[in-house]
Amino acid sequence: MRKIKHYIEYISLRTVMFFLYLMPVKAAKKIGLLIAEFAFYFVPVRKKHVIESLTIAFPSKNRKEIFKIAKDVYRQFVITVVEFIFFRKMTGEEIKNMYEDSDFKLMEESLKQGKGAVLLSGHFGNWELLAKSFAQRYPTSVIVAQQSNPMVDKLMNETRTIKGFNTIYKDSLVFRAVSRALKRNEFVAILADQDAGRQGVFVPFFGRLASTAKGPAAFALRCGCPIIAAFAVRKPDGKYKTVPVEIKKPEGVEEEKAIEMIMAEYSRILQKQIEEYPSYWFWFHRRWKTKKQD
Repeated sequence: MRKIKHYIEYISLRTVMFFLYLMPVKAAKKIGLLIAEFAFYFVPVRKKHVIESLTIAFPSKNRKEIFKIAKDVYRQFVITVVEFIFFRKMTGEEIKNMYEDSDFKLMEESLKQGKGAVLLSGHFGNWELLAKSFAQRYPTSVIVAQQSNPMVDKLMNETRTIKGFNTIYKDSLVFRAVSRALKRNEFVAILADQDAGRQGVFVPFFGRLASTAKGPAAFALRCGCPIIAAFAVRKPDGKYKTVPVEIKKPEGVEEEKAIEMIMAEYSRILQKQIEEYPSYWFWFHRRWKTKKQD
């Protein structure tokens, strides 16, 4: 039954891609927005959770404002999915130019050190496009989670790696793969804004402690490379802008404390971005799922 389910999912995805490819990207986005509108009202996957999370994060906003942001979350996510599907039809130069209004001096200065760099981002704006655009400028590897459907997983990774970046799966050998990439003076991009369970470090996020992955900070500390935060901001013209920020590594503290301080700063930067563009973040995540034990 699982194989049948996987085939149905894969064929459905391929069918959607086929019909979207028949139209210009602007038309596909308009259809996507209609789908988002329909889904918000009639297929409300985690809608209640999104509204509850937004209420926690923005206690000063009234219910009408929260409801509007929640609907925009659906719209922004569908646009991101449509853009991801159209990656295959875009040239490397077109992908690169999606971030033409961004300052990459920090990235170039980091690579001059010859140790690579950890690029911290999150499910904000179009995170996949951010990585692909970086990959048109610099050698880039991205840590990804394996999809439960192997056919969908293969399709997604083909879309990522065509004119794009290398992928590193989250598994027991991830540190070895990351170390090798950094030694090749590559960027290693990591999305660190999901609940990390009991293995994570708890840092503030919108007034609550959120379990956050330790790996990004540990990679940077142990490999001696810079660590940079960057997020994708969608502009009115459909293009994107990012303002990379270096996260300074603390000195004179033990590794565990340094990891906590680095990830807390990442969380602070991410929160600031979300406060400015609240509908751009993927609020479907259960960010505060794991509670800190006393």
